[in-house]
Amino acid sequence: MSLLKRRSRFSLFATFVFLVVVTGVSLTGCTGEERQVSDEDRRIDEAYSMMHNLTYTNPDSVIGMVDGLQASVTDSSNYYKLEMLRADALCNAGEQLRGQSGYEKVYDYCRRSGDKELELIYWNYYGNYVTLNLGLRDSARACYERAFALLSGESDMSRYVSVCINLADSYRFTGDPAGACLYYRRALAVLDSIGSDENLFNVYVGLGQIYAEIANYSESERYFNFAGEMLDSASTYDKFFYYNSYGNELYFAHRYDEALQQFNSALKYADELWHPAANCIVSTNLCEVNLMLGNIKDAHKYLEQALDWLGQLPNDVTLKFYIYSLAGDIALNENNIAEAGRYFSEAGDTTVIGPREMALHYSRLQRMYARMHDYGNAYRYLKRANHYENLIGNEQMRNQIAEIELRYRQDTTIMQQRLVISEKETQVRSLEMHIFIGVLSVLVLILFLIVYAMRKRRRRVMEEISLRQSLYAMRLANIRNRISPHFIFNILNRELKVNNPGVENLVKLMRTNLQLCDRYIVSLSEELNFVDTYVAAESPGLGDKFRYVKHISDGVDIDKIMIPSMMVQIFVENAVKHGLRGYDGEKHLDIYVRHSDDTLKITVENNGILSPHVDASSSTGTGMKVVTQTVNLLNERNERKIDIDIRRRADGETVVYSVTIAIPDGFDFASMRN
Repeated sequence: MSLLKRRSRFSLFATFVFLVVVTGVSLTGCTGEERQVSDEDRRIDEAYSMMHNLTYTNPDSVIGMVDGLQASVTDSSNYYKLEMLRADALCNAGEQLRGQSGYEKVYDYCRRSGDKELELIYWNYYGNYVTLNLGLRDSARACYERAFALLSGESDMSRYVSVCINLADSYRFTGDPAGACLYYRRALAVLDSIGSDENLFNVYVGLGQIYAEIANYSESERYFNFAGEMLDSASTYDKFFYYNSYGNELYFAHRYDEALQQFNSALKYADELWHPAANCIVSTNLCEVNLMLGNIKDAHKYLEQALDWLGQLPNDVTLKFYIYSLAGDIALNENNIAEAGRYFSEAGDTTVIGPREMALHYSRLQRMYARMHDYGNAYRYLKRANHYENLIGNEQMRNQIAEIELRYRQDTTIMQQRLVISEKETQVRSLEMHIFIGVLSVLVLILFLIVYAMRKRRRRVMEEISLRQSLYAMRLANIRNRISPHFIFNILNRELKVNNPGVENLVKLMRTNLQLCDRYIVSLSEELNFVDTYVAAESPGLGDKFRYVKHISDGVDIDKIMIPSMMVQIFVENAVKHGLRGYDGEKHLDIYVRHSDDTLKITVENNGILSPHVDASSSTGTGMKVVTQTVNLLNERNERKIDIDIRRRADGETVVYSVTIAIPDGFDFASMRN
């Protein structure tokens, strides 16, 4: 059959091939790295495998099922794979605008996410859409080439085969049979290397079409026979394209009776497909083969069917051209010159038509003008027809030479590759021992690092235990260095019978100390209450010139803030003992609590005769040792550290001393909770 019709048939064939291949591939995402197959991936794969056969036979049901599945998926890659399937079904159901919108959504997601594996599938799908619905075969070839460029060593082999088949079809229908043969044979080599029959049927059919076009009918027949042996397990799509393509090969070989049988079989399966192009193509083929057999009545019947289906394919200029030219030929056979001229004039634009179609069209015009006795135009169109016939013959010869040359290059390349492989195998064997030694060395090194890390961790744990024990011992020493609270309580309860604020403060101080001595972490409010009690007990000894004030910033919830116990009290006690006690002037003690820069800051400030805090790290006091070692212990377990800033400044004739404790937000005190 004509190249025009074969070009239209390609759109269906390419779409079919892609659907079969993609649904046979595990739908995993790609970002360059292989991801594990989840339960959702398997569920989508199973549903996809079930739905792809319905895309042409029942697209409305596919659209409904995809909508339901999309509502349940969580992985974006799976969602947009389903979106592509729905877009394809929408186009087959006649809703091309919605289908195009779906493809645009998928491509936008690929650009945003960088999902290269999904983009590969997208270009393969979109090439089929461009061919089938827009008739732009050069653009479709560009889409398949972009898909091929995205293939990598990590790509699934069946996906590689799918892209090769579609790219081969696009080369065939853009006038490059040698290039098409190259990609078909690439697909065949991959399938042979992995021992797979998946898509082998489509490769055989494609090669059969290629050899039919270059008039190598014996080779074409061989590949169609290979494909025919696989028909029992073929789907509806496979069977339609097989019978239609095989019918074309028989038509080229002038075996019209056999071609008619194949086209009749193709028509049976075309009725099960939804897309009008399938019925339009096979009706056109049946019209032409009946015309060649002299069955004018049957040719008329199939021509009317083809024209009806053509009305649903307004964008297919090539199919329209061929059908109208064929209609003019039928009118010529009925000696209806006026109707033939009308059909020929309505055939449309001829800039995208191939030489075979043009040769046939001009030969028809030559016959029409000859019957009209317009021998000038008849001769003009005869020369044009002969010109295209010569082009066809030359092109077939060039394609045959190119195909033979391609085979030779492939065979030579294979031999060279085998020699290289043999050399590499020798090199690999010589390297195996080095690799073994290297791996063994790495394992020994890893074992050493593991042992070293375990010993280091154990040493760190022991140091921490030792530090804890030292901390606990110092706390106990601190408690023992003070008067026993139980002893004081007993004496006071027995001896004191009258109210005395100083004594009451002392009792409260010792009672609070007893409550907090076994707790390592307390709230800031508890710590400040303890400080208040301590200051109240010390106030009588500091005189009337003593002033104590707490400054708590708004927004600081001291009930929820946790700090190490006695951390503030120790600095307050140092301020009273070493700074304020014995100082004759105005005495002040201020505590500031504020929050800034994601950090809680507590400042103890006083004036006095000397600094109670400067050079605290060298202090021999037990309390300061407790603070220093506690902070060191906590800072080892936190990325952001507690900081203690001790300063002295002149304030007129007096000196003001301050210590600021900075505790970062989210500081973890877990190491002190045991």
